Amino acid sequence: MRRLPPLNALRSFEAAGRLRSLTRAADELCVTHSAITQQIRLLEDYLGQKLFIREGRQLELTTPARHYLVDVGYCLSRLEEATARMGEARKSLSLRVNLSSSLAHAWLLPRLVDFQTRHPEVEVLLTTVSDMDVTEADDGCDLMIRRSDPKLRRPGFSDCFLFANQVIAVCSPDMPNVEHLKTASDLQHARLLHYAGLPEAWQYWFYHAQVQAVESLPGPYYEEFFLLIQAAANGLGVALAPQVAVRSDIEQRKLRPLFPQIVLEGPPFVCIYRTEPHRPELTAFVQWLCEQEPADRPAFTSSVMEPQTREPAS
Repeated sequence: MRRLPPLNALRSFEAAGRLRSLTRAADELCVTHSAITQQIRLLEDYLGQKLFIREGRQLELTTPARHYLVDVGYCLSRLEEATARMGEARKSLSLRVNLSSSLAHAWLLPRLVDFQTRHPEVEVLLTTVSDMDVTEADDGCDLMIRRSDPKLRRPGFSDCFLFANQVIAVCSPDMPNVEHLKTASDLQHARLLHYAGLPEAWQYWFYHAQVQAVESLPGPYYEEFFLLIQAAANGLGVALAPQVAVRSDIEQRKLRPLFPQIVLEGPPFVCIYRTEPHRPELTAFVQWLCEQEPADRPAFTSSVMEPQTREPAS
């Protein structure tokens, strides 16, 4: 535990030492002469030594006190500067947003310029987590984007639906032998790319496609979802990915969907945002987020954080 002297006593000592006058120090701090005297006596008792010597009408510092004054003045100046920076940071209306690195890269960052154009006074600070850690909460942020999970409920936060978690198979248009993939069953013989966060995803996909697949499907595993998508875009195999995360790559023809009629439904993506205290900049950001995928919005949902009954998806 830090052993620090009283702040008011330090302020009184610094003013009296700098001005060489108890009266002028009292005027600067808007207190009485006796209050300054009392605070300096309190500091002297705390330190166990005298700080001032009165020579006639002149107030002089002892030799140790002169060195102490330099250090105290520097510390009070640093404290003043840090407090001013905190005030400036509050005026800048910064928001701390936490989401997975892959969703930040594939979905939020390409759209964020629109929000910044509408609200140039708001600074959006992104912090990302590994795709393997998306079930973890970050209570230090103002808003999280996660797949819906009741375990993420917490006091002082609310949540709202963002978009559906609809997963499809994708690969590079230039992947070798892609033209031989005529039916869902053909994918059993293709090079499959697996996400380590949900190693059974392909089993779910084949089950949903009514294909009897072998229990152990070959292919490399990727711990980072973003690397999985990059591997697919570079022709290394076929991956399963949420449509919303690969829509841009499909539009740019870096990826192509395979059998898009076969769609896995997982827990929807939601934003979990701080509700206490009310902050207009946070409300504006949540409203903007909810405008980004209007086609995915359900007509009504009573609670997006309820447990899901659909088959899991990545």
